[in-house]
Amino acid sequence: MKNLSTDEISWSGKGSNTSIIALIVSASATFLLAVAKGLSAIIIPTTLQNNGTSNTLIGLIMSFETIASILISCLLPMLLHLISMKTGFILSTILRIPSLLLLAYSSNPFIWAFAVFLNGVGCFSFLILLQTWIVGLKFKSNRGLMVALNSTALTLGLAMGPLLLKYYGNLVPQITAYIKDLLIEQPFTHEVISHGISTRFYFILIAFISLSALLPIVTGFKLIPSVKFKGSGGIWKSIMHAKGPMFAIAMAGASFFGVSAFITLYGLKNQLTLQDSALLLTCFMMGSLLLEAPMTWVSDYIDRRYIIVIAAFLSMLCAVYLPIAIYVNYQAFVLLFIWGGVIGSIYSTSLALIGEKFRDDDLVAANAGYSLMEAAGGTLSILLIGYTMDAFGSDGLSYVIMLSSIVYFSFALTRYRVV
Repeated sequence: MKNLSTDEISWSGKGSNTSIIALIVSASATFLLAVAKGLSAIIIPTTLQNNGTSNTLIGLIMSFETIASILISCLLPMLLHLISMKTGFILSTILRIPSLLLLAYSSNPFIWAFAVFLNGVGCFSFLILLQTWIVGLKFKSNRGLMVALNSTALTLGLAMGPLLLKYYGNLVPQITAYIKDLLIEQPFTHEVISHGISTRFYFILIAFISLSALLPIVTGFKLIPSVKFKGSGGIWKSIMHAKGPMFAIAMAGASFFGVSAFITLYGLKNQLTLQDSALLLTCFMMGSLLLEAPMTWVSDYIDRRYIIVIAAFLSMLCAVYLPIAIYVNYQAFVLLFIWGGVIGSIYSTSLALIGEKFRDDDLVAANAGYSLMEAAGGTLSILLIGYTMDAFGSDGLSYVIMLSSIVYFSFALTRYRVV
């Protein structure tokens, strides 16, 4: 993988203080976009279900987001050859806003699929550029912890989305009523789902929050690195050179995207209210928020591979016990909290391993490979979960994620020496 010359890539933030500032800028932008994604993860599937859409079709529509992720991962080296990272941040924002407005004002399921895909392209492009920037920063110590802090911002934002759905109407009822009366005359699917607010209003709110994610980027524009990439980048080579973390992130993507897309519907199918079902996702994200950084920090002092293997085993246990815990709210909330923590630790620990294995000329390709494996695992998971929930009931969610955890855990046992 010699397609990227070290003379052609300039990473801002080689000094410790500058790296910290860049981390703050990236984390702020990540947080704001994640809030928008957290809201849409609730609104899109619940709106489709309220319209009588089958779980299989919901899974197909939701999978367009991860298909967009696969596309962007494959094209990242070429994109960074054609445009700068700064331009990429702006263009990805321009893609997101119209797609969210299409969701707000359209009733056609084919248009919804296209809008979900377009929004996925915009969101994922933005996030993968941020991730490439952060992984390339030079931290004096505790690389795993620093990477985890940026991932924590993503998780915090995703967790805030469901909370915003639950409490927004109580916090600003006058503003809500005014904007609703001003903007919303819905002919289709935009029925009231929370606090008297229609889904159309929430899509407009999501678009506004998504746009605001560009503000931190604008304030830290000078810190964004200049990247010039030549050739294909050797994405497949990077995956084969780091099978352990790459396959781990595929398993984590299966769990993360699968839970994010279907845990709300899973709660509803098991007689939980919409608010309690949304809190299942919040607990999943809060677990990642509070447990991801400590678990990844531990990996700075012991073999990171063992942290990944332990987390994969715990994820398998969580999938096994979900159908039992769901009947008691607090048990389900605790289980989702733990589950989110172990999946989050796989993300950050795998990313830290990749940051150690690859340097300037190979880093962009490796980061694209990392994101490609995440998206591939997520896409396959969403499609399978949608089908199995129709074929075998709501517990199809557990079956698919259990299988992905078992596959990776089995691979790890044959690959990693215990002593």
